[in-house]
Amino acid sequence: MFKRVLLKMRESIWFIPSVYTILASIFALFTVLVDTKYNNDLKEHIPSYFRTTVDLAQTILGTLSGALLTMTTVTFSTIMVVLTMYSSQFSPRALQNFLNKPSTQRVLGIFMGGFVYTILSLLFMRKASINHEVISASVGVALAVICLAFFAFFIHNVGTSVQVSRLIRELTDDVLTSLNSENNGMKENRVVWNDEKPFFAQNFPFVTEVKSENFGYIQYIEYEKLTKWAIDHQSIVDVVKPIGAFCGTHTSMATVYSQKELSTDNLSTHFVLGEERSILQDVEYGIEKIVEIALRALSPGINDPHTAIRCIHSLGEVLQRATLLPGGIAVTYTKENKPCVVTVYPSSEDYFYAAFSQISYYGKEDASILNAILDALQYIARNSEDEKTKNLVQLMTNYAWNHFNHSVLEPLDSSRLQKKRHVIDELTK
Repeated sequence: MFKRVLLKMRESIWFIPSVYTILASIFALFTVLVDTKYNNDLKEHIPSYFRTTVDLAQTILGTLSGALLTMTTVTFSTIMVVLTMYSSQFSPRALQNFLNKPSTQRVLGIFMGGFVYTILSLLFMRKASINHEVISASVGVALAVICLAFFAFFIHNVGTSVQVSRLIRELTDDVLTSLNSENNGMKENRVVWNDEKPFFAQNFPFVTEVKSENFGYIQYIEYEKLTKWAIDHQSIVDVVKPIGAFCGTHTSMATVYSQKELSTDNLSTHFVLGEERSILQDVEYGIEKIVEIALRALSPGINDPHTAIRCIHSLGEVLQRATLLPGGIAVTYTKENKPCVVTVYPSSEDYFYAAFSQISYYGKEDASILNAILDALQYIARNSEDEKTKNLVQLMTNYAWNHFNHSVLEPLDSSRLQKKRHVIDELTK
């Protein structure tokens, strides 16, 4: 449930600003109570220079509310400009990375909260009911100073966010976080890896399909709840659609094998579908985001090979970590060593292919791109002792090498690339 809520929070830009707005409303009501009901009790504890007359408070709060609304409008306009730039220069899939940044949402929340505080406080500033000095204006000024500081921080944040190197680093960190999460989750469960999916139909008389009630991409699967359900009902849940797969209405997402007829109506709720894929469990989607930035950089309209090289180097770090995941068919067992959940995970070969297939094709006439791919593969080979990984590195080296148009190479380019390929051959023996 926590991760489901986290997924919804990651997709929405309104959650954090709404929380700040509610807190500001509560704070405004608290300040009004201090100015009205508890003024006599707290008057001695509040310095005189913090108190103002009602007329001055109305003037200050009215001015601040207009100023904060203007700052909020400017902030929204700036966000729209940044989103347009992200979409055209980097990737439409990278928009969520800027929108979902806590710093962006906090700035919006602070501005909206400051405006709500000033407008609510102004509503209760009435001479007919208040004939003494108040503190609402002083608190409003303090909030305005805080908003101004956050505005300066926001401008700095926007300036760094539009730097492509910063975006690539953030995307890489997201993928590595997802990899670590998946790795830790597999260690906690009793998972056995197989190359082929076990065949259960012959041992169970009842086979029931779990179908989707909507359409979209599978963003998150609640494996813990599926495991608990399978143990409670003494059955096996075979997840046939992996994370990131598109499901149409009434598409089969899982198959349940049981000894008796079971109702599987609630099982579909453990599969979260959405309009876009999510990186929370989908490592391959994170790799595709980095690849798309590299492909945009290689396009004739942009022609920025250095950005593509940065992406390839980051992919080398991601793939080196991805080789630590087994991949394939994961069978979760109960404490009694009985299978309960079967899941398909991408293999290392899937990750390597997703990372280098399109880059190899669109960069097949740029020696610097092949050079960067060989550097990334060399880095992976140096940091792995696994024979399967070394074979995969050799396979992808041949793949990228054969894709390249060697007729465009000058002798100097060819000799440098040959040396790097020779190093990879030695490392993967």
